[in-house]
Amino acid sequence: MDNGADLSGQWRVLNGSVTGPSADADRPIGVAAMSSACINDDGTTRGEDMSDWKSMWGGRISSPEQAAGAIKNGDTVVFAMSSVFMTPTAFTKALIARAPELRNVQIDTTFNSAPALGMIGPHTLESWTTNTFFAMNPPEIGALSTHDPQVDFTPLNPHFIGTMQGAPFREEFTRRYTQADVAICVVTPPNQHGYVSFAHHLWHQRTSTRNAKIKVAEIHEGLPVIPGGDNWMHIDEFDFLIQGERLTIPSPIVAPKEQTVEPTELCGYNVADLINDGDTVMFGAGHMPGVMGNYLAHKQDLGCHTEVVVPLPLVRGGVINGSRRNFNRGKINLTGVAAIGEEDEAFLDGNPMFDLRDMGVNNDPKFIAQNDNFVAINSCLEITMWGEMGVERIGNRYFRGIGGQVEFILGALMSHHGRSIHAVLSRRLGSDGNWYSTIVPEFTKPGAASVPRHLADFVVTEYGVASLMGKTERERAKELISVAHPDHRADLKAEADKALGIGRSIFLIDGWPASSSTVDA
Repeated sequence: MDNGADLSGQWRVLNGSVTGPSADADRPIGVAAMSSACINDDGTTRGEDMSDWKSMWGGRISSPEQAAGAIKNGDTVVFAMSSVFMTPTAFTKALIARAPELRNVQIDTTFNSAPALGMIGPHTLESWTTNTFFAMNPPEIGALSTHDPQVDFTPLNPHFIGTMQGAPFREEFTRRYTQADVAICVVTPPNQHGYVSFAHHLWHQRTSTRNAKIKVAEIHEGLPVIPGGDNWMHIDEFDFLIQGERLTIPSPIVAPKEQTVEPTELCGYNVADLINDGDTVMFGAGHMPGVMGNYLAHKQDLGCHTEVVVPLPLVRGGVINGSRRNFNRGKINLTGVAAIGEEDEAFLDGNPMFDLRDMGVNNDPKFIAQNDNFVAINSCLEITMWGEMGVERIGNRYFRGIGGQVEFILGALMSHHGRSIHAVLSRRLGSDGNWYSTIVPEFTKPGAASVPRHLADFVVTEYGVASLMGKTERERAKELISVAHPDHRADLKAEADKALGIGRSIFLIDGWPASSSTVDA
């Protein structure tokens, strides 16, 4: 049994190399919500040039060593969830330098590249342990997959961090995530009013930082600024302001393998058939959701309420315009924006179409469900014949985390005329060079059902659409086998026969099964 999978679709390298500010030095750092706006060539707004921010606020800057010096033995530290692209590099290096003198520190590194900069390893084993609920860098994924005692994983719906903080009987939960001893976030330079933005990756940055005992902000130049929403804090709220540099991270866009090009196209068109003009769409993590923009260009007036993935070419082309949304019309709701390169960041800078909200709001199923005709497009690693879905790992090999998937599934199913779609290819290429079915009798052990079977709605592969909602166990198995890869259908049917009695009838005596005697059905 293969416990891993080909990682060519994962981010390959996070080598800790650091680059300076964006080469696009002439692009203003937009702060459109706080001042008179300028107009870009494409009609979007941007703020005034804040390239001389140091002349106004430079006296407030502390050293990374001063900020990291605030951490004491036994502290809980949160690297505020934002993005692997917005890792507090200067703070991370200063903290690692203090490792010999620190003990029993607990650090949350969710969706962050800090572990790839040397935070985990024998040199810090006695200093701290780390925890994540969404792993996105190779060293951390490797440590989780080999059960390294320094690193642990939390299955968590992330919007709970915002909604459960301070609730009765949630003291331990609150202290771990939103009232930590020290929280560190990444922000843009302050504008003339002293406000910083969380750029295009808000997530839990404001929630975790604002409520921590000691608040640290690391300023990165060259980040886009998205006006409005929940995307602001004033520098007076921080205990330390330090300056760092942005990481250089390889693009997550990887050319598909030749064997998957045609299946991807067929699956994409099958998903597109389930989306109507005017629908509001969420794009999740994974291969198929990430390429769905290629198959929706013929649609009209789509809306978008998502977590972080939005096909920006569809926004630029006017396909996603939100004009038919019954909720927040004309806006795109999200908590972060997956921008690839300077062109994307320039498009986002000062663009009021993007409405960034704290994760506790944006990912709340009740908030999502206010969208009529809402469609969530997600993916998964394995699907059992019962309809359970695993998105965190295959066997012992971790891939990411639950993220907002379950929250958007619930929002879609609660939406008026909503739909939840899981788009997957019928098989995957394992690290051993063999092909494995995505639809399985049971998860590769030790498995984890990230999505329970009663929330399964539409499962789409290159072979068609399996409609599961309201179906019996036997009906579900038949539906899923029908969209499995032909090379695996016979084995799946044999397993379904053993588990569910598909293809046989059991004689009853006085209401009880008599024996294993069967006849063909």
